Amino acid sequence: MKLMRRLCFLILVLGIAGLVLGVAAMREPAMGLSRIGFAILLAGIGVGLVGFLLFGVLSALVKMVTPPKDAIAKGGLTYRLEFDPKLDFEATPIWVQDQSHCVPPWTPIAAWLWARTCYHGGTSVMEEMNLPYNPTMWMRLLNGGVYYGFSMVEDEEEARRREKKFMAWVTPYIDDYEKNWQGVPERELMAMWERFKKFDVENASNSALWLHIEDCFNSFYRMWYYHIKWIYISWCPYILLESVCKQFVGIDDSDPTFLKLVTGFDNKAFQVDRRMWQLGRRAVELGLGEIFLQSEPAEIMARLKASDSGNKWIDEFRVFLDEDGWRSQRKNDFTGPTWIEDPTPAVQIIVLYLKKGEDFSLDKQRAKAAAEREVAEKEVMEKVPDEMSVYFTKLLRLAQQAGVHSESHIYYCEDYAYSLTRRALLELGKRYSSAGTFDSPDDIFFFLPEEMLKVLFEPQSYNLRPMVAERRKQHERWHKKPNPPFLLKDGYTPDQVMPHLARLANPVFWKAVLGGKRKAGPEIKADLYGQVGSPGVAEGIAKVILDEAELFKVEEGDILVAANTGVSWTPVFNLISGAVVDMGGSLAHAAVVGREFGIPVVTNTLFGTQRIKSGQRIRVDGNMGVVYYLDK
Repeated sequence: MKLMRRLCFLILVLGIAGLVLGVAAMREPAMGLSRIGFAILLAGIGVGLVGFLLFGVLSALVKMVTPPKDAIAKGGLTYRLEFDPKLDFEATPIWVQDQSHCVPPWTPIAAWLWARTCYHGGTSVMEEMNLPYNPTMWMRLLNGGVYYGFSMVEDEEEARRREKKFMAWVTPYIDDYEKNWQGVPERELMAMWERFKKFDVENASNSALWLHIEDCFNSFYRMWYYHIKWIYISWCPYILLESVCKQFVGIDDSDPTFLKLVTGFDNKAFQVDRRMWQLGRRAVELGLGEIFLQSEPAEIMARLKASDSGNKWIDEFRVFLDEDGWRSQRKNDFTGPTWIEDPTPAVQIIVLYLKKGEDFSLDKQRAKAAAEREVAEKEVMEKVPDEMSVYFTKLLRLAQQAGVHSESHIYYCEDYAYSLTRRALLELGKRYSSAGTFDSPDDIFFFLPEEMLKVLFEPQSYNLRPMVAERRKQHERWHKKPNPPFLLKDGYTPDQVMPHLARLANPVFWKAVLGGKRKAGPEIKADLYGQVGSPGVAEGIAKVILDEAELFKVEEGDILVAANTGVSWTPVFNLISGAVVDMGGSLAHAAVVGREFGIPVVTNTLFGTQRIKSGQRIRVDGNMGVVYYLDK
């Protein structure tokens, strides 16, 4: 290819030389030379055009098959859905990072899978819903993270037409949620996961294993569809409920009365935690309590195997793991071991409950929250017009499921999907590392599917170590230099982001991924401003946690400071006195769980993890949505 380009360039040079000679000859007074010069001129033009065309065509072909320089720097890694400022800022000037899911940065395969399957699932549901002001969204990858852009309806008449379609979509769920949706995603997804669990990854041939991996990848399309539809079915009524409360009661989702309306409910995540508390009680019944309390978590299983009662407990624990152990500390990626592989995180939680030495505290708090909810419901219902009372009650009952769905869907969706796919990918990684293709089974997470398939049947013939090394270095650089919360077109400022999202009225992004923000004012004089996630006030020592693997550092009474939290963080809420998170609204995990535990939470501070230091004493004011530094 390089030789051909040089030949074309030579032809182009000869053509230019012909042009120059032709023009020179035509200037001669002799008639013969003039004609000869004219002929040379024509020949030069022809040769030059041929050379120019060939050079241009070959250059374009080379550009098509050659990765960009940035991709070469990443070991040839190109996603095709990476953020392109020139193109993507034409679609929308504001792009918002999803810090709830991509902090810390994803591995290449996790980013690839999210950008395709979650993108498809989300847009499919939005196509069904017809949100009045937000027809669709876009997802773009950047440095191991994902950014969302949103299309917006500017024409009010079109928005009204879409609103009628939206209400036609959501009304059946408001009228009869149990008939039209309850149990549907759980049944279909669990049937799929049970089928995957039965697949023998260790003894499958390479071709059978690959087909299973593709089944796992494809399952994400269905999983994300159910995940996102499940969320919208209760979160859209949550926004509608807030709208009615603003109109007739004068409160929104930052008001303690509103938050009491949606607090005091059980969910699947809490049920799993309760089972771990029960396993702790069971250990005490079997006379094993001292082993748990006096041993390092990683040593407990080995010590239990030394006695009959210990093995009896292990058998019961394995029953729990087979059902509820398909989860890991690292969400939305494949890098963390599942509890099936390494049960130490689950054992740590059991130890935590034993050290607390009390009943399952969340049950007591829930009873208290339920009583407060009943009072709040009566207070609000007195202000709702009689003609709206039936509709309001139905709306309230479904909106109250928003927090339940927020915590339960992860168990049925991401936990199983990522854990079972990790199991299959790791088996392929073991085969490649045994063949000498790369060094460690988890190197497989740094390749895209086409690259995995490329060496499937002859992995011993390939050395992919240089590619792994370059991509791991790039991944480390992404960790050291986090992505900004927003990507903004020239001329736009962060102050325009919140109004933009508020106008969209998309509950996922306005109430969970991002949220509102209290404006700074002289009467408040806070050091950090965010949104009310859970009411209350607490003072304590800040503990900044950027990775689930560091959760063991949290001590009783600490104030957790994190970019975001997830279901695997829930047990820590037994210890902390408050929480501060960078992003999220009133339906973010930290906000929902904080309310159930009765501790203050401030969300959407944007820069909490950057400005607060571990060991610093702070005050969290969940009533106002602000944070004060007590140690300046």
